[in-house]
Amino acid sequence: MALALGGALMVGCSDDGNATEGATTGGSTTGGSTANEPTTGGSTTGGSTEPTTTGGDTTEATTGSEIDPRVADCLRINACEADGGTPMGLQACLAHPLDVPWTWASTGTMLMSIKAMECKLAAPDCETVRACTPSLAPHADACKEKPGEGLCAGDQWVACDFEGQPIAAMDCAAAGLKCGADIWAGCGLETCEYGVTESKCDPNEPDVLIECNPDGFLARVDCRTQNNFVFINGKDGEKRFTIAGETCGFDPMRNANACVGTGEPCDFFSQQCNGDVLETCAGGKLGHRDCSAVEPLGQGCGYLQAGPFAGGASCGLVNTQCGLDAPESCEGATISFCDWDQPGTIDCVAAGYSGCATTDYAGRTVAYCTP
Repeated sequence: MALALGGALMVGCSDDGNATEGATTGGSTTGGSTANEPTTGGSTTGGSTEPTTTGGDTTEATTGSEIDPRVADCLRINACEADGGTPMGLQACLAHPLDVPWTWASTGTMLMSIKAMECKLAAPDCETVRACTPSLAPHADACKEKPGEGLCAGDQWVACDFEGQPIAAMDCAAAGLKCGADIWAGCGLETCEYGVTESKCDPNEPDVLIECNPDGFLARVDCRTQNNFVFINGKDGEKRFTIAGETCGFDPMRNANACVGTGEPCDFFSQQCNGDVLETCAGGKLGHRDCSAVEPLGQGCGYLQAGPFAGGASCGLVNTQCGLDAPESCEGATISFCDWDQPGTIDCVAAGYSGCATTDYAGRTVAYCTP
């Protein structure tokens, strides 16, 4: 199963409007496809940790101050997966915050990969980490009946390819959720009726949209950080636009509540980069998002060149010294990887693990610290 957006090239714009290039976003977190964007800045070499073992599982008890907490989480997840699961390497894990802002626009295996990574990050132990993405084999017969669709097998959300083979799965229960399939399958908790339950703005958090997803569950959308995406087919061909709002409000284009801008009125979809500021037409008003304030690292504004949101303007990492789709490696106990925007290394032994190992994941070599 291939990485769909790992290291997708983003063409950025400098303050004078000239194009600059840099590797940006996305990685596949569970072997499904994903897209792009943010959480905390990178780090390199490691402090010490002391792993604790419970029932054969190794987890970190403490993290050295020199290891970024997000990198430490990815080290832990990979060590857990090394004992009976499938290590994804550091970069696919680190790419998750770059994918999160596209959750609102995501469906199918792309949405599943984002949700499954959230499940792993929140998992209290290795058993739960591995449970987030269960084995596909038990779902082979069910997928034969639903080629190209998603289904619920109990509380396991399963995606089937068009040949009727399972290609990805998530255990909703491991994330404290349930599996539902109204129009299509997905994980959630609070049920609703798609097409009937009206979207609304949270009265306590006015920037948050609450809407009913096609899986039959309510979803919360933070309009300050989330992107949507639209395809327009016209006489000039297909055009693609990002919708990056600022707050929740009535959208006359949808005739419903959605994420809208707070700037000047606009009467059609539009997008541009004004320096580091992403400007889009969102719900009849211009929305402005300062990419330089977006984590990790502070970002730039540019246009995605690959993946399901190609052609869309976006915040992302620009002028990077490495790509999140680059091979990872081991030299003795030291793991070498792309730490978001620059090469990084971590001594696995100093970080509390037994050593460093490599494997193949999504068609490339990845490295991880062994439990």
